[in-house]
Amino acid sequence: MADIEYDLSELMKGSDEAVKAVMRGIKLGVTYSSIAIKRDAVALCPVDTGRLRGSIAREIRKTEGGFECVVGTTVEYAPYVEFGTGVRGAESNIVINDEAPVQHSSGIKGQFAQPFLRPALYRHQKKASDTIMECIQEELSKLQ
Repeated sequence: MADIEYDLSELMKGSDEAVKAVMRGIKLGVTYSSIAIKRDAVALCPVDTGRLRGSIAREIRKTEGGFECVVGTTVEYAPYVEFGTGVRGAESNIVINDEAPVQHSSGIKGQFAQPFLRPALYRHQKKASDTIMECIQEELSKLQ
């Protein structure tokens, strides 16, 4: 998961119109970024039956401090595709916070990881931050 955080406390003390413009900009930037991440996840997703690829979805939620977006899938075998299985999965897994996100059985050869969600996120992480700032600036420029 990627967190992009900004300290907007000083700006939020401004006028109601400026605060609303900032929130519109954040929501728009998160929306644009999530569309790009989903598009890349779909393109990177390996295809067998097409079920996994077709299940990739995005959802934007309002939070206490702004907005968050979730891009993912609820297909039960998605973690095995993303992280691999067995010994091969353990070898091809990226360790996050010193902890492997999926348990791998050492008694089976398994399949190599075929990540599609993490690479899509990593590709757009820096761009998402820039997109959000551009959208905020655009919304604030409409106030002048």
